[in-house]
Amino acid sequence: MTNKMRILYAEDNKVDSELTKMILEEHEFIVDIAVNGEEAWDAYNRQKPDILLLDLYMPLKDGIEVIRLIRKKDPLTCIIIYTSHGEPEREIAALDAGADRFISKDRPPNVLIAHLKALRQKIVTRLNAPHIYELSSITTFNVVARTITIQGEVTLLSSSEARLLQLLCAKNNQIANMDYLTLGIWKGATLGKRKRIKEYVCRIRQPLKKDLSIRIEYIGNDYEEGYILYTTTCGKPEDV
Repeated sequence: MTNKMRILYAEDNKVDSELTKMILEEHEFIVDIAVNGEEAWDAYNRQKPDILLLDLYMPLKDGIEVIRLIRKKDPLTCIIIYTSHGEPEREIAALDAGADRFISKDRPPNVLIAHLKALRQKIVTRLNAPHIYELSSITTFNVVARTITIQGEVTLLSSSEARLLQLLCAKNNQIANMDYLTLGIWKGATLGKRKRIKEYVCRIRQPLKKDLSIRIEYIGNDYEEGYILYTTTCGKPEDV
């Protein structure tokens, strides 16, 4: 496999898709565009991409339906949700369908480029297991095994702690708000859950203290409340 990765970008806004295609091709990605979910599914079947960049809201088939179809036959291709208006319910549905992470269109293009270059390196070195998040050069998180591994030292998380860390990883270096976190862990009522989330975050922080390049911070203001997982693999905190 060469370093030149093929990306299938599913986006019904022609201006956005052409601009993104131009930016990505400047960084030596090959980009195919699908203008709706049906076309994305057909394009995937004609030539499987290395990375799927997917809008959630598209005609004919929406992003979640496309993810489900692909995951029935392909557990490995990385799927990134690239959208500017994600609702917590839709984001959780996309994650449960098999999406790997979310990147907001509101962030600078260099953030998307950093994510894609990190993925390109993982694919080239055959480390592209979607359920394994590389948080730094020495730290990985395995969603399926529920383990954090730092320089060979393994910590087993509870199912709720692992789910919380997965939700934070999917939002890497972006605010994971409380509605998104509570819905993602408990699926229903959120009353009294903020304290539980704080407890889970404290437990997750303990093993991560051994890697000073990773941190989880609380964000609370008049507009939003939640947590951010900062890592070194995909963008810097100042990009948020």
